[in-house]
Amino acid sequence: MKKKIIGIIICMMLIATVLPVAGELLKSKTKNVMENFNIILDEYPLPPPLSVDMVLEESICRRMSVRSFTGEAVTDEELSTILWAAYGYTENGNRSIFNPDGTYSTIIYVIRSDATYKYVPENHSLSLFKSGNYLHLGQYTPPIKFGLVWDMNAESDEMRGMAGIGMIGQNIYFDANALDLGTVTTAISVEDLYQLGIPSNEKPEIIMSLGHPSSPYDFTYDPLPASNLPAVVDNTLSLENAINNRLIIDIWDDIPLSLLEQSQLMWSSYGYSYLVDNVNNKRHRTLPSAIAYYPFKIFTADHSGVYQYLHSTHSITEILQGDQREQIKNCIEYNNIMIDTASFIIIPCLDTNIGSSQYLKLWYYENGAIIHNVLLEATALNLSANVIYDISNEAGLRSALGLSSQTNLLPLSVVPVGNPSTSPNTPPEKPDINGPTSGNAGTSYPYTFTSTDSDGDQVSYYIRWGDGGTTPWTAFQSSGPPGYSGSHTWILQNTYIIEAKARDIFGTESDWATLSVTMPKNKLYINTPFLQFLENLMQRFPLLARLLTASSV
Repeated sequence: MKKKIIGIIICMMLIATVLPVAGELLKSKTKNVMENFNIILDEYPLPPPLSVDMVLEESICRRMSVRSFTGEAVTDEELSTILWAAYGYTENGNRSIFNPDGTYSTIIYVIRSDATYKYVPENHSLSLFKSGNYLHLGQYTPPIKFGLVWDMNAESDEMRGMAGIGMIGQNIYFDANALDLGTVTTAISVEDLYQLGIPSNEKPEIIMSLGHPSSPYDFTYDPLPASNLPAVVDNTLSLENAINNRLIIDIWDDIPLSLLEQSQLMWSSYGYSYLVDNVNNKRHRTLPSAIAYYPFKIFTADHSGVYQYLHSTHSITEILQGDQREQIKNCIEYNNIMIDTASFIIIPCLDTNIGSSQYLKLWYYENGAIIHNVLLEATALNLSANVIYDISNEAGLRSALGLSSQTNLLPLSVVPVGNPSTSPNTPPEKPDINGPTSGNAGTSYPYTFTSTDSDGDQVSYYIRWGDGGTTPWTAFQSSGPPGYSGSHTWILQNTYIIEAKARDIFGTESDWATLSVTMPKNKLYINTPFLQFLENLMQRFPLLARLLTASSV
């Protein structure tokens, strides 16, 4: 055993000091090296995402489907940017998409010519799933395909899972276009993904292609026709910042929104682009349809009444006079969300006369895209939002909207929007962190995090483990004991600083709490993927293998 350890150590020293190629691998500059030497690692980190400074509204307007691609490769930096936007973690510990129950049930398979990988959001890396070229699966011939798969173990409701995939799809569209790449949503031949040998608890839902468009983008600014709504305008917030700064809250100040704010929100949900696509001679919609038509009707409610958004003319028509927000609240399972304090409510309804129930899960995909656009546009307007999926009384909700006779309308979600409450609110206390302060590398250790909120508000916890690993904002729970329990394994010998903070349901955050943890330096732990990498490397470099063998004798 000692000889093997000595051999491994010598091999590591040789890699770091003698072989520039291996040194580059260990510095995470892996792609070119792997291509040049045909080495496939079990897992490697992606480079930091590129900055995408295109304003949000332009990103929405440029959203379009691309079905023909050049042979030019997608760089690791571009792939990193799109995967982060699709399903990564934001600067404040949120996910780039939003699920009100904190469940994220999508698995993204990244299919490339060398192999198929899984995207690992927790450390922003790719994990090898299957070697070989599977780009023939599904439609079209891009350099990369994303297989968006529903994990039944993570979420039992397929429709909610599809709503999350719809949000992911939007961010892939937005970032791909902003980087002058192209993508398309396809629901045809998704069963091909079973050829990858995915687990039985996973179900393929959508395949998205990614590559450089065969025809470069060519847009002309052409404002939407005048109507009883203000024209769509660009705000200053970039797409990247909108994803990073999205704020979800449960209570609002009951202050009416301006007509321009309402116009922007309705347009983002289901409108037409203010850019004309000169390649295809058309305006695109603000969201895709997996089967090429749009069966939703968008209804809104505020202090004055209920209105329908008419996307073809970017206008509204009154359905019912009077404040119906309390009646809407009574028809949904709103938990802690004070929906009647939201000054504006958006309700997407599927018209089942147009959208067959045969494609219900695809309509939930589109519903997720609608919700996501509203959440991002609300952020650009310095507003806050939330979403409710549980509609307990569909008939009652139609009645509250003045649509009792239109039983063909199926409400799929309720999206409250408004100005955050300015009522006095005390932030939670800095969490207490309890757990071991020393241990052995490679061993999992338990910790508890407890914060008390003096207002009695529920709290959520965000944890940094000191080695790059994070636990993003947990589900909300009662303040005080028992708190949140989690565990972590440190791979390397070192001293780490655990950091944790709490926030309440209004988004107010505590200060950071810290705890120092030391992994003794008399222990050695090397993970299996790295040992496999050494084995692959020695096969490529016989001289290194001979040196290692000699050192182990």
